[in-house]
Amino acid sequence: MLAVVLALTMTSQAGAGTVAEPRRPNIIFFLVDDMSAELLSYMDTVSGLARDGTTFTDYYVSNSLCCPSRASMFTGQFPHNTGVLTNKGSDRGGYAAFEQHEARTYAASLDQAGYRTGYLGKYINEYPVGAGYKVPAGWDEWHVAAGGGYNEFRYELTRYIKEETAGDKPLDPSDGTYLVDELGQRAVDFIERSREHAPGEPFFLQVSPFAPHSRVGFKPGDKEPRFPPARRDRPKNQFPAGEFPHGDCGGPDCTGIDVSALPAFDEDTADKPSWVRRQPIGPNLVKDLRKDFRDRIRMVQSVDDMVERVLATLTAEERRTTYVVFTSDNGFHLGQHRLLRGKSTAYDHDVRVPLLVRRPAAGRPGDLVTGAIAQNVDLFATFLDIAGVDGATRDGRSLLPLIQGHKVKDWRDVALIEHVKPDPAAPGEPDPDAEAAPGPPSYAAVRTAGDLYVEYEGDPEPEYYNTVTDPHQETNDPDNARTADLGRVLDGLTNCGKPGAADCWTASHLS
Repeated sequence: MLAVVLALTMTSQAGAGTVAEPRRPNIIFFLVDDMSAELLSYMDTVSGLARDGTTFTDYYVSNSLCCPSRASMFTGQFPHNTGVLTNKGSDRGGYAAFEQHEARTYAASLDQAGYRTGYLGKYINEYPVGAGYKVPAGWDEWHVAAGGGYNEFRYELTRYIKEETAGDKPLDPSDGTYLVDELGQRAVDFIERSREHAPGEPFFLQVSPFAPHSRVGFKPGDKEPRFPPARRDRPKNQFPAGEFPHGDCGGPDCTGIDVSALPAFDEDTADKPSWVRRQPIGPNLVKDLRKDFRDRIRMVQSVDDMVERVLATLTAEERRTTYVVFTSDNGFHLGQHRLLRGKSTAYDHDVRVPLLVRRPAAGRPGDLVTGAIAQNVDLFATFLDIAGVDGATRDGRSLLPLIQGHKVKDWRDVALIEHVKPDPAAPGEPDPDAEAAPGPPSYAAVRTAGDLYVEYEGDPEPEYYNTVTDPHQETNDPDNARTADLGRVLDGLTNCGKPGAADCWTASHLS
């Protein structure tokens, strides 16, 4: 672990010549849900984190599904090592599978190191919000919504504040406030309480809105849209066609967005594995997808507003000592490769998501961009490294040297992506992806700087793309000479961390 040395040092008044310990950095972590990379261009404040910040162009999630991906972030381990494989406790996932890890998350380590910690929004699928709710180890504030948060207006939020409500644990029903806005206000309140209850001490704040995830239980004809934006972002003249880089969709019934301009939209899938192959998307479905795309853009406006509001709360000194991290738990497809709405594939639109880190104002100035392959398993080590906390690196490594612009020798060459096909009969699944039936079988994949290689359970033929010449994975080449080497690397990664196998960092190198 690197020791974090801040430019800001304070001279103690306790005695002449005595210098106090440098203040440790604050960390604000924004984690959104189902945000695909193309939405970033519609978010001015979030995009602005790249100014005097670091942009990771090749950041991949370990699993393009909410619960397994979040478990990897919290623990720094791949799904095959956390055992959190789906969203449902009845299907090797959900809170039932994750609960055993709560004492070993980054929150527990940061709390022990003296950080004041707060969590707001969506936690782990099936976490029970209700009377007598459990606050996991490591959190000083706990404001978490359950499944009702998907619709953004009808939800319940816990309200645990260690210094104020520890013996009470209120549960607040929605008053009709859009959930993203409510989380923004509670984030501001957390920062202000941290100044009051822990002056001079660092804080770690995680804000995890459900947006832009679809609402659960949508049916065609519902008055509320599949992707529900805040009311202020719904006027018909909001976002006219000329404001969108994808251009006009070509008619009065269109919503001003040509979703068909998304890379690989409705591409011929005849060369792909059997589960992908589909008929062309009809005009009525294209119209529906355009509306969904526009509503998803509308949804992230509130997220952008929230980020702006929280950052505006920081004092000048806090800006000098605060890292701001923004990413998503997974991506989302909306017609690419004829897959209508969903995630869980190994294609870039589902697994390659934005990761931006604003460095403290007292740090190195300038906009940095790195193409180093990063994964969500790296966030555990990164947060501990920023805080100067010694701890196990587990399956990932700290991104802090890259964030600070340092060259790192022997960085990984390969990202691992895993997927276990959820049980379609599992009740209450928020991501059934029924429209994309049959959906991907269980698979394991590796992504390098120039390749995507996938092995599907029950299919002897792999899937391969040269991502340099074919960046949107449109031409499958399963007989490519690279597949033999990549297959060996994949074998090592899918077993990494198990008894007798190599550790995952060693296995993530091509040679």
